[in-house]
Amino acid sequence: MLKIRQGTFLNILRWFVLATVIGVIVGVADAAFLTLLDAAAGATNGFPLYFTALPFVLWVVWLLSRRVAKNDTDFSTDAAINKINSYRGISLISTLKAFFLPVFTIAGGGSAGKEAPCADVGAGLASAFSGILNLSPEDRRKLMICGVSAGFAGVFGVPVSGAIFGLEILWVGYIFYEVMFPALVAGITAYQITNALGVTYIYHPIQVIPVFTEGFFIKILIAGVFFGLMSILFIELMKFFRVVFRFISFKTSNFWRAFLGGFVLALIGLLLSPEYLGLGMDTTNGVLTGSEVSHPLGALFKMITTAITFSAGGVGGIVTPIFFIGSQAGAVLSGFLEVDPKTLAALGVVAVLAGSTNAPLAASIMAIELFGPAVAPYATVCCVISFLMTGQRSVFHKQKVSYDKTSDVTPDAPHTGRKMPRRRASFMKLARHLIPNPAREEMARRRTMNAKVEKILEEEKDKKPLFKILKHLFPNFKDEDK
Repeated sequence: MLKIRQGTFLNILRWFVLATVIGVIVGVADAAFLTLLDAAAGATNGFPLYFTALPFVLWVVWLLSRRVAKNDTDFSTDAAINKINSYRGISLISTLKAFFLPVFTIAGGGSAGKEAPCADVGAGLASAFSGILNLSPEDRRKLMICGVSAGFAGVFGVPVSGAIFGLEILWVGYIFYEVMFPALVAGITAYQITNALGVTYIYHPIQVIPVFTEGFFIKILIAGVFFGLMSILFIELMKFFRVVFRFISFKTSNFWRAFLGGFVLALIGLLLSPEYLGLGMDTTNGVLTGSEVSHPLGALFKMITTAITFSAGGVGGIVTPIFFIGSQAGAVLSGFLEVDPKTLAALGVVAVLAGSTNAPLAASIMAIELFGPAVAPYATVCCVISFLMTGQRSVFHKQKVSYDKTSDVTPDAPHTGRKMPRRRASFMKLARHLIPNPAREEMARRRTMNAKVEKILEEEKDKKPLFKILKHLFPNFKDEDK
């Protein structure tokens, strides 16, 4: 018993040290990225109509991401999720791409977020650090999860929900409890480091919470359904524009995909408002403090600009645009439900995040860290409803799912998880018809030929009397000539 306790204590101590080191490294990287991003965005925002260069900015970003070091393409959250779930590491070149490419995209006016670069860089740095220590694939995977958690925690100043978010987005319906302790340590450490280095965060405690009544609770339920529908709309728009721009690149070239995408974004900035481009954090903060939305369809405009940015070759995060979408949608809904707009804007931020990313637990805790404990019960209800509304959809299509949210069947074991079923997206079916894939067609042809060959072999075997007799007498008999 004493040996077991000693082994447990040493294991806890070991992971405390490793997680602390990763938290420090990722915290410094977070602060460096946010400082660089602020400087770049400040420099470009000083030029009038800076976003009109987006057609060329997106083309440059695509060239740097796909033409330079072609094999190093793990610079997105989807790629990081895929690497972690498959127990593989991330190269340093991919880490560098995840650090610099979002700066070009966001500073040039692309609608993307700042959280994914920090999380992706965190996973890459953890992978490199585990290589130095020669850790096993299992321990490397745990350390990469700590890196993702530290990245999310440091960029938004949410040490607990950031750590949980890094665990929850990997596998829908399953949380890696064995990594929870080091992930929390890494998240808290990264937050303390970035805070000490001068990074500031949004924090808007909600002071106006109506007295609980049945009528107010029904309004919260309606809001949860509404935010779930907004999540579905955002996910489907992301899929739709991905198909459209893949079709454009197939029929023309990747240059025209980037150029047309940037041109449309520039038009939106000119005809509507530049606030729907870039990070949009100033607009989000304004809505959370009580400012009126500039347009009732602002959430839809942000969805479109974000979907076009990523489909046209931009690189960055998705959570910051979700904050913009949720706050705008909540503020608009408050006029119909006659609820304080700041309250519904705050609920929209976390509820749309829960529905779009399938992370209701992290989103509920984030509501407490960003908006205070008074909003916690209502935020939790909205997050869970929004999460259930989206079904099997997700903005991270590399997520694995261990159960169907629309079914009452008992969840499968974690090892039976599979990727988000893309067959449910009609846009993916449309893409397969519009955009031929030679590699997929060759694989289908080979499978068909193999099936025909196996059928012929089986028919030949059945013609052999001796083989037929042995097969009936000895069910486990195998033909050695196969």
